[in-house]
Amino acid sequence: MRRRCRHPILTTLAVAVAVAGGAASAAPESVCFTARDNDALKFELIQQAPPPIAGKPYRFYPLTGVASMQLASLDAADPGIALYYFQWANRSNAPLTNARGQLVARKGNFQQAAGRVRQQRTAFSSVPRADACTLAQAATALGLRADAARFAADGGIRLVSATAQEDAGASGPVDVCVVASGATPRRLTGLLLDYEVQDGRSAAETLAFLTRYATLVHRAGRQAILLTNPLDAPSQVYTGITAGNAHAIVDLFDRTTIFLWSRNRQGDLRASYDAQKAMIAAGGPFDGARILIDFELMGTRVDDARLVRRLVADDHLAGVLLWRNYAIQGGSCASDINMKIAAIAVGHPK
Repeated sequence: MRRRCRHPILTTLAVAVAVAGGAASAAPESVCFTARDNDALKFELIQQAPPPIAGKPYRFYPLTGVASMQLASLDAADPGIALYYFQWANRSNAPLTNARGQLVARKGNFQQAAGRVRQQRTAFSSVPRADACTLAQAATALGLRADAARFAADGGIRLVSATAQEDAGASGPVDVCVVASGATPRRLTGLLLDYEVQDGRSAAETLAFLTRYATLVHRAGRQAILLTNPLDAPSQVYTGITAGNAHAIVDLFDRTTIFLWSRNRQGDLRASYDAQKAMIAAGGPFDGARILIDFELMGTRVDDARLVRRLVADDHLAGVLLWRNYAIQGGSCASDINMKIAAIAVGHPK
């Protein structure tokens, strides 16, 4: 996910593919969790990973759902779990300065890859053109290709299929939008939008765009999940999420994340949660049923995972989304990562 200068969640292409659900890597020799552990879950637990497929080893249990960038893998998933297409929100690459007049560095936008075609970054010359691509990519994933073409035409961008995208170098072409290849999965639950644009758009622009996005997804009969940096992160100055629109944004989506990670502003996960919750509650009653905690597995402690489980229970939250941040899942139940997963999923060591 892009946090900070494209959020620490993903700072390299390799991490982007892994986090967003690229091809599953070989399973470790042993795993702590299996599909049977799904039965113990009392709330949603979404893994940013490829889905389980019958007959293949799998190391991302327990779960109630997965989020992946690969439509084909979602279509082949085992039944009984929620399937979300993971999507990056595109940002404008027009020059942007901070309050001191310094240029704000921003990378290009990750684009969909297919087969052996190299995933690349592309640039967009304005916020409306970046948004047009995000909407076109969403429409394509939803099977609404006529809508995708309309978004592209209205926005002044060109659509390219992931199977035929141009290999134009690391910087990629300008105002070219790469859309997913293949059919919409039959059992697609919805779309998960990772929204870390950081391109100087206003709070009003963000609310207007997210309204269009959520409306599009819901019109297709699917769920919409919004993933962001911490709502009080410094990057939100450039992304346009504020205490003035956070509640309205949460109301638009079926689920919105509160992001808890080891490098939070407060130096304390509970304080970070309380600050983000207060931003949402500033606009109206806090509805925990719409909130997922986006929890970092790598840099946190087992006590932090225990806190997350308590927060879900105390505030009646929808559940938890796991962000690996380079953590390797699988292996012994005594590993630090599996201890955290167990603390969240069942409340005690496995």
